[in-house]
Amino acid sequence: MNAVFTSVLKEEMASFMEFIKPSLVDSRRYQHTLSELDAFLHAQGLAEKKLEGQLLGRWLDGFKVHLLTKKGRLSRVKRFSTYLSTLGIAASLPELPRGCSEFKPYVFSRDEMALIFETADDFMLAASGSRLAAEFPVLLRILYGCGLRLGEAEALAWDDIDLAAGVITVKAAKNQKQRLVPMGDELARILGLYKKASCLGAQAGGFLFAKDNGQRRSKGAHWYIFNRILTELGIKNPQNTRYGSRGPCIHSLRHTFTLHSLLKAESEGRGFMETVPFLSTYLGHEGLMETDKYLKARHELYTASHKAIADYTHDVFPQEV
Repeated sequence: MNAVFTSVLKEEMASFMEFIKPSLVDSRRYQHTLSELDAFLHAQGLAEKKLEGQLLGRWLDGFKVHLLTKKGRLSRVKRFSTYLSTLGIAASLPELPRGCSEFKPYVFSRDEMALIFETADDFMLAASGSRLAAEFPVLLRILYGCGLRLGEAEALAWDDIDLAAGVITVKAAKNQKQRLVPMGDELARILGLYKKASCLGAQAGGFLFAKDNGQRRSKGAHWYIFNRILTELGIKNPQNTRYGSRGPCIHSLRHTFTLHSLLKAESEGRGFMETVPFLSTYLGHEGLMETDKYLKARHELYTASHKAIADYTHDVFPQEV
């Protein structure tokens, strides 16, 4: 559904959205950001067609969000301001201070993952007639087994799944970076059984995770079930902690996949620097810096790795006497 803009720049915003739609897999972020900006400009009573950095600075200051979130909004407005410039409309941007990410992901332990899978499977058995209950254990195994983002998994259609080759084609990816994701034999087997399930009625071109009417399942339903599982298991989910550290949630499965993959590689004799570039590509990251935030984890989960590093550096640093 197209947004209805009301500010003095409403015509330019509408034409910009039409201009970028063919080049973006997901233009909803731009539409949402421009709608917020449009409401602000309308409330400010802006009468002249221009976009000043000082005004944009006040708009950004109104959001009590992390600096990185503000930068995301500004990056989208930057593209719009460039578009305005091509139309001869004056546009400038505010400066944002540099800041490092304070994000600390929650990583589930292997014991926690085993309990999560068990509870999801029990939920499926208890609600045998529910499509949502049947699909959720499969969704969990895709998220944990392939490290996909939730939106990427929910957008998968059966045409994207090559069971014979064991490859998933991710089309609705972040940063418009489509990629091929190999999956394990066990996951391919599970997907094969899931596809044959009579209650699901899988069709060519249809979504893996669909409602009864065939439409794509929304994120809200999957978040609800996962949080329900966490509550049942007593794994605290402090979603009120909005900035910096996010508690355990369904997106934590992607971080868990990353750390568990690194530990598996380490146990098989592959070094850290040898593994990370391949893992970064597998995850669909634009570079290693984006992967870096996935490498922070709970210390108590990786005591063996920390001990190995401590033993390696034992003779490097002088000891206190």
